[in-house]
Parts: sequence; structure tokens; C-alpha cells
Amino acid sequence: MDSQISLEQIKNYSKAYNSNKINKVIENSITNNGLEKACINSDIITENQPVFNIELPESKRYNQQNSHKCWIFGGLNLIKHNVAQNLNINLMAFELSNNYIAFFDKLEKSNNTYENIINSKNIDLDYIHKEKIIKFCVSEGGYFQWFVSIINKYGIVPYSYYPNATESTNYEKLEYLYTEKVKKDILELIELKKQEKHINELREIKNKFLQENYILLSKILGEPVSEFDYEYRDKNGKYIRYEKLTPIEFKNEFLSLNLDDFVTIGNIPMYNKQYNKMYKKKYLGNIYINSDVKYLNLPIEDLKELTIKQLKDNIPVYMGVYIFKFRDKKSGVLDTRLYNYKETLNLKTLSKKEALNLYDISMHHIMTFTGVNLVDNKPQRWKVEDSGGDEEKANGYYIMNDNFFNEFVLSIVVDKKYLSKKQLELLNQEPIEFEVEDPF
Repeated sequence: MDSQISLEQIKNYSKAYNSNKINKVIENSITNNGLEKACINSDIITENQPVFNIELPESKRYNQQNSHKCWIFGGLNLIKHNVAQNLNINLMAFELSNNYIAFFDKLEKSNNTYENIINSKNIDLDYIHKEKIIKFCVSEGGYFQWFVSIINKYGIVPYSYYPNATESTNYEKLEYLYTEKVKKDILELIELKKQEKHINELREIKNKFLQENYILLSKILGEPVSEFDYEYRDKNGKYIRYEKLTPIEFKNEFLSLNLDDFVTIGNIPMYNKQYNKMYKKKYLGNIYINSDVKYLNLPIEDLKELTIKQLKDNIPVYMGVYIFKFRDKKSGVLDTRLYNYKETLNLKTLSKKEALNLYDISMHHIMTFTGVNLVDNKPQRWKVEDSGGDEEKANGYYIMNDNFFNEFVLSIVVDKKYLSKKQLELLNQEPIEFEVEDPF
């Protein structure tokens, strides 16, 4: 048979399609109603009721809009219960600034990129591109380790003391301009390295770049607050005022969770990843050296067990997930049985391992578990807080069936006190490096 598709083959395909009358019925349904409406199984929505027997208190939902800052909002959703409790403030009226964290994340990412170039023994562009050293150098997006590194160094502030700017809710323009600026700086560093300039001179130039970056970010996002008088009314209506607080002082005073004790647990059943091994992502970070992306790879049942333990202590669970498949945004249901693609389209779906091996799914979104429904100590469905506001889904929450957890949850973040003795010992391994573009 020829390597090209022939017109005769097309005729045969059409003949086969029209030989089954149900195909036209399906065609008319999908072309008029769309894939999801034509294929949705409403019984699955009914089955996944928004009821949970382990559940955290209701809180104000964040809305990231088009900012791509789900990783920051996931971190804020993890800590806000703890901070609000220590302030004795109503959770529904309390919000922390995402813009403050985003500002210093971008500044630190540029420093991390400059240092990667300064410390690289090979500055040939072929090597730099092959290693993906600068491909995602200051792009929006991030990991829990980056969230922790920023607030450990810079602290946190209430939203009203550093609110969103216009460009805070749309990542594209700032990322485009900032990336171009940083890459222009990289070319200058490369040229200076070719001239064999001393590292001290390189870092003097780097400091000039960082000052320029601070000024650029301040013009677009607003200059971050360095000190503020915090005023609010607590749950009992009592007026409270703290004078001249720095963001670090606010964090140290009102965040009692020790985030350095939290570890990332992955479920990445790829061809090049093994369970019970530690992994570390190359090059990417915000605070240089101190923000490595590391995770312990464990079976999916271990992730569920650890998540339940933390939820029982009323602490949300930060998690990474692939969310595009088998999602109904109207009801908020996430369930692998939600759409009858197999029956309607004769479509075979990839297993989690197959999808990861072929880069069909990735950890593209961060959310937080805030509840679970257990029957006979087995999870049926999970309550998931998103950062997309409260107009869609179940009042801003997803209802994730346990089958969706199996296939699309790729990581969780938990306090290491919930790990078994054996799991704790695994954390001491030297991490195996993995590539920047790997789907984690």
C-alpha cells in the first residue's frame, strides 16, 4: 500500500462511515451541541454529590483570572486558615496578597537565571538551548518550594495593603516584556564570560540588572510595601491595630505552620521514574539554590493516605493536577466516567503511565484539597478548592471522584510528620535530576 492517502481510500472510509446509520445521529448531535453536551453522562453528576464527612470551614475564594498564578493561590489557600485563626478573623472576609509574592518571585527568578549563566561552564548557545537553561527562566508558574522560599525571605501581607494592579490578573504582557529584558541581559553576561571577566565583575553587572528589574516590576505591579499599620475587626467585632509591621514580622507573628516541614510527594509512574526515589528538576527556581524543585515518588494510594491524615487535622493539602480531561465546569464534577467518549466515539483513552510517557498530561494546575468523603474508610470523592472564583463549579469548588485522583493527581504537599518511618528515610536520598520539560 502506498505511503500517501489515496482518494480511493477516502471513498472507502466514507462508505464505512455511512454504512452505520448511528454515526450520522452522533454527528448531528455533536455538531449541533458540542462534544461535552453530546457525550456527558448526567448520572455521574448526580452520583458526585457535594457532601463530605471531613471538611474544612468555608473561606473566601480567590480568583486568579488570567494570571497563571495558581501555584501562589494554592499556597495562600494552604496557609490562610492558619493565619486567619491566629488573627481571630472571619475567613470569608480575609485575603492575602498574591501580587506581593508574584513581585519577588519574578525578581528572584531573574537572579536565578543570571546565576545559572554565570556559573555555567559552557556558554555556547547550542548547549544553553539543549539544556533548556533559559527556556522557562522567568515565566509565570511555579512550585510549592518557590512559594515557601519567597515567604520565608520576604514574608506575607494582607491583600488590602498590596492589592492587584491591572497587569496582576493577566500574565501575558508582563511576561513577554520581562522575559525579553532578562534574555537581553543574558546575552551581555555571555559576552562578558567569553571575555573571561572575573566573577565579581559579572555579579556587579548582575546587580545593575536586578536594580533595573526591580524598577521595571515596580512600575507595572506597584512597589511592594515594606511596612504597614495593620487594622481590622476580629470575629467578635473588636477593633485591632498593629503598628509598623514588616511583611516578615506579619508572617512570623501570624503564620504558625512551619512550611519548611512540608514535603512534595509525587505520583509519576513514568518509564524513567521509579517509586521510592527522590527527584530534582534541573535549573528552575526563584531564590538561587534555596528553591530546588524536589519530590519523593510514591504509589497513588500513599498520596491518598497522606492527604486524608492532613485533612483530618484541618490543614488543606496543596496538590498538582492535570485538569483538562473529564471536567464539567458547570457542576464542578471531575470524574473519568463523565463523558461517554469510548461508546460515542469508539475512543480508547491513555492510562496515567502512558499519558505521562508520551507527555500527554502534565502538572499544569495547582489546587487544594479541603475535604473528602469516606465510606468504610475509603475515599469516594474529594472537595477541591480552585482559584477561579466562586461563579462556576460548586460555589467555586470541584467535586473530584476518587477515580480522577488516580489518573490525574500528580503531586501533593504534606507535613512530613504524617509520613511513615520508611517514607521519612527515603527523603534522605540524593535526588536524581530530571529535565526541565518533563511533565512534572
